[in-house]
Amino acid sequence: MTPGRKLMLLVERMSGIVLPDRELQRLTDWAGNRAAIRGFKDTNAYVDALRRYPESDEWRVLLSRVTVKESSLFRAPQQFRCLSESIVPELVASGRTTLRVWSAGCARGEEPATLAVVLDECLGGTKVRWSVVGTDVDADALEAARRARFSPRSVRRVPAEYLERHFTMRSGAFELKANTRSHIRYASLNLIREPLEVPGQPFDIIFLRNVLIYFRRESQARVVRSIQKILAPGGFLLVGPSESLMHVAPGMKAEERNGVFVYRRRDGGEMTPTVSVNGRSGVFGGSDAAPEALPREPNRPESEGGAKDSESFAVEGHRAEMRDDLRLALRCYRASLYLQPDYYQVRYRLGQCLEAVGWSGRAEAEFRTVLEILRLGSGKTLEILNRPDFPTRNEIEAECRKATRSGP
Repeated sequence: MTPGRKLMLLVERMSGIVLPDRELQRLTDWAGNRAAIRGFKDTNAYVDALRRYPESDEWRVLLSRVTVKESSLFRAPQQFRCLSESIVPELVASGRTTLRVWSAGCARGEEPATLAVVLDECLGGTKVRWSVVGTDVDADALEAARRARFSPRSVRRVPAEYLERHFTMRSGAFELKANTRSHIRYASLNLIREPLEVPGQPFDIIFLRNVLIYFRRESQARVVRSIQKILAPGGFLLVGPSESLMHVAPGMKAEERNGVFVYRRRDGGEMTPTVSVNGRSGVFGGSDAAPEALPREPNRPESEGGAKDSESFAVEGHRAEMRDDLRLALRCYRASLYLQPDYYQVRYRLGQCLEAVGWSGRAEAEFRTVLEILRLGSGKTLEILNRPDFPTRNEIEAECRKATRSGP
């Protein structure tokens, strides 16, 4: 096995992060450079030292190299609108006088800063005490998060009135004001190490967005099980707009709130998400609707019960894709899969759309799920997607393997 491949497997074992094969050569070159800088005789010796000393400072350098840190404030704004209009009011109405929020995988602090702004807007002037904890495995990213300074590009989605109230322009960057920043604390945390020990647990609200897409299915399930244990009764878990916990979290149930899917603890049984055709896909200070926001046009195919079924959403998504309306196609495909997660053709089309709009990481996660569905033999087909001009089951499998570099 090459030293680069050994390093990729070591990164996965230590952090849960699965690096795509396209990163192999770059990682190998990087490790060779680090081996020379640190005085190792070759790359194999460098990788072996990382394996033997998991607490060494060199892991900090490595994880900073492999983790994804590109983000912005108010990313997927409909989720923050749901937070302010539905989740926080419900928790306060239930009698809570303290709200604890956790941002898992917080990178350079864009998400914790957004949460602090939203919570201050919701709860400022009330007697409810609130706090935000941001964690990440990348120590360098946490240092940047503590500085709470963001580029103009990072704050481009922040509503103007919030930008004025909560940020100060300093040396070309937007700095979160001290009174808002004082509610946030940061800690280093590796999500796959058990038990999870997060300062301030249990949490009323947990944001786990765009983190699980970098883990394998078994690691995803392990992380979610750990998180369930520190989610307060009646609390809420939010994942990324194009993510689903359908196959990895039997202890959670999905609910639709303001056009956004959220997860809550349940005592047992399978997840049974509910979908509202009229769910709001409203945005929060901009027009950046994400795939999970559902369409709300009234004259659409419906089942006898008056609510769209999975096939109707898939048909609508296909029609939207043929019109090159990828935003609507993404929303419809996601809605279809929430109701019937084993439509592998729909999941394949979702992956194609995600790739087309530039979300390659999320696309790869969908292609991996397609392969898992086909491996388990649980895939369901749709007549509209069985036409001669559509790829066959074998062609879809081959395309997904090629996209994920899985097998021949």
